This record gives sequence, C-alpha cells and structure tokens, in this order.
Amino acid sequence: MPSARNIESVAELEAVFQRSPNVLVTDYRGLSVTELANLRTRLYEANVEYKVAKNTLTLIAAKRTGVNGLEPYLAGPTALAFIFGDEIAAAKVLTDFARTSRILTVKGGVVSQMALGPEDVDSLAKLPGRPQLQADLVGAVQGPMAAVLGALNAALSGVARALDERVKQLEVEPAS
Repeated sequence: MPSARNIESVAELEAVFQRSPNVLVTDYRGLSVTELANLRTRLYEANVEYKVAKNTLTLIAAKRTGVNGLEPYLAGPTALAFIFGDEIAAAKVLTDFARTSRILTVKGGVVSQMALGPEDVDSLAKLPGRPQLQADLVGAVQGPMAAVLGALNAALSGVARALDERVKQLEVEPAS
C-alpha cells in the first residue's frame, strides 16, 4: 500500500507534467548544494523547474498524464527539468552546465511527445534559440515581399516621372 507521502509526490508530479509534458532527465549525483542551487537559478531564468524525484513515482505520474518515453532514462539518481518556455534554451542551460561541471549528465527526455537521447538533447542545444528561428522565418518571408514591393515601387515611380515629363512638355508647347 502506497504511503501518503508517495501519493502526494505523485500528485505533485502529475500536476507539473500536466502543465509541461516537455521534460529533460538528468543525473545530478555528485553536485554540491551550491552547484545545485546555481543550476536551479540558471534553469529558473530559462523558465525551467528542476525537481529531484523518485524514478518509480515519476514513471507513475508520467504514465497517468500520457507522457511516454521516459522509461529508459529513469535509472539511478534522477532530477527532472520541466520546460515551461523555450526547449532550446533549457537544453542549452543543461548541456552548458554539464560541460562546465563535468558532474551533471543529461540522460535524455521527452520534448513535443518525442523521446530524446543524450545526443539529441545536445543537438537541440546547438540550435539557435526560438527568437532567432522566428527572426529567420520572418526574414525569409519578408525578403521576397520586400523585393516585389521594391520592383512595383520602381515601376510606379517610372510611370509617375514619365507623366510629369509629359505634363511639362504640354505646358511648354504653345497652344494652337
């Protein structure tokens, strides 16, 4: 029979999974309290909630909320990074911290209902951020439109100049 504490933990995890099914799984073993606090601060700035949770309770909560693909990554000490903002920014914070600390390891996760391995998370972290991708998309759409508008504007300017010249010619010619 499950304890009241475990039931409460599963309910808390379910609530977080419902708010954000995007989660990255890490092994935090060996991090000092100061390093863990530093990581949490960085993740908080990226709109990520970092929770240490028991694997069995995490698995129960994930299955109840329809988050699939975490099973292979839930072994050993596990901390979950629930992503409420940009997935790329979250992956960058975790991989950068893992690279500098050499203690934290990113096991994998689930983003947009896709299971990601450690290599996939690393690849995700190397992508430009969401604002950059949005700016690139706007530029790709806006560039051709600006060229078309420029061509139309040039054509209309040419017609306007030709009409102005014709008006000047008619004003100069004596009336017969």
